[in-house]
Amino acid sequence: MSRSSRRSGFSLVDLLVIVTLLLLTATLLVPAVQAVQLAGHKQASINNLKQVCLAIHQVNDAHRRLPPACDKFSRWEFAATVHVHLLPFIEQENLFKAYLVAMGKDETREAAVQVFIAPDDNSNPNDKVKGVQNYAANLRVFSDEGLRTEHNKDMAELKAVEAGSASIPRTFTDGTSNTIVFATKYAAAGDGGSCWAAEPNSKFAAFFGQNAAKKTAHASDEAATFQLQPGAKEARVTPLMAQSLQKALLVGLADASVRTVSPDVSAATWNAALQPNDGQVLGADW
Repeated sequence: MSRSSRRSGFSLVDLLVIVTLLLLTATLLVPAVQAVQLAGHKQASINNLKQVCLAIHQVNDAHRRLPPACDKFSRWEFAATVHVHLLPFIEQENLFKAYLVAMGKDETREAAVQVFIAPDDNSNPNDKVKGVQNYAANLRVFSDEGLRTEHNKDMAELKAVEAGSASIPRTFTDGTSNTIVFATKYAAAGDGGSCWAAEPNSKFAAFFGQNAAKKTAHASDEAATFQLQPGAKEARVTPLMAQSLQKALLVGLADASVRTVSPDVSAATWNAALQPNDGQVLGADW
C-alpha cells in the first residue's frame, strides 16, 4: 500500500477548521433568522390590528355608532368593553353569545382570542394571565369623557363604566386618517397589561390615552407619549399607556389603516393624533 493511500480522510486540524467555520456561519445566521422572524411577527400583528380596525367600521355600519369604551350597547343588560362588542365582527359569534349568557361572569372572559393577540409579544409566558389582548383602545375616541377632554389635558379618573357615543364620521372632525383608535400594549407585564374584558380602571385594562403626553417615548416615564419597550418582566409597565413591542409603536387609525409611530414623535403631535375632534394639525414629525 502506498503512503498516499494511508493518508486519506481528515486530520484533526481539518476537523477543527470545519467546526470553526460551521460555528462562525451559525453565528452569522442567527441575527438574520431573528430579523426575518421579527418581520413575520410584525406583519401578522399588522394584519390583526387592521382586522380590529375594520371591525369598528362594521359596528358603525350596523349600529350607526361605535361601541362604547365600557358600557351597555344596543339592548345589553350590563356594561362591557369595546373589545367584547367587537367579538361578533371578528368571527367570534359563539364566544360573544356565551359571554352574554354568562353576563361576563365566568371563564368566557378568559378565552384566548387570536385576533387580539400580537405574536411578537413575550410578556405572558405560559399564558399566566388569561384573556389577554395586545391592541388597546384609545379612550379619547371610545369614551365620552375622552371626547370632552382637551387634547393637552389629562382625563378624569376612570370609572368601571365609561360611556361612549362616538361615530364615524360625526365625531372624527379631524379626519379618520389623522386619529389613532388602537395601539399595541403588553398583554401582561409587571403590574400592568391588558385583558380584553377588563374594566377601564383595572390594572389590566384594554385601554390607553388617559393622560396627555408631555415628553417623547420613554421606557418608564408616565409623562411620555408611549412606553418604549419597557421590559416585559419589569414592574414599570403603566397600565393605561401604549407600549411598543418592537422599536416603533404599531397603531391602527380610524380609516382602518395601520402604521408605525416613531419614538421621536413629539408630545404635541401624539396628543393631537389621539384626539379626534380637537382641530389640531398633526406636526411634520407624524
